Amino acid sequence: MSKTALAPFALAALAALSTAALAATQTKTGDVKSTDIAKHELILSSGDTFEVATGVKLNKIKAGDKVAVTYEMKDGKMLASKVHHTK
Repeated sequence: MSKTALAPFALAALAALSTAALAATQTKTGDVKSTDIAKHELILSSGDTFEVATGVKLNKIKAGDKVAVTYEMKDGKMLASKVHHTK
């Protein structure tokens, strides 16, 4: 196959890898500034605001707690799938 024929496949592969990288989960740690159980929201003292998935329990997380938040970017928002205390 010629290089010209391979170019569309290479571009498609690059686009697929870029999309997968953006959807990858990430983790942030920090101190909790506030939580809003009704809004499913968690705000760290750094100002990072997370929309928390409905299955995640926030009732044991309070202001001042040090936490690790596992999240992914979805529709321009940080969607947290896990929140747990850290030291």
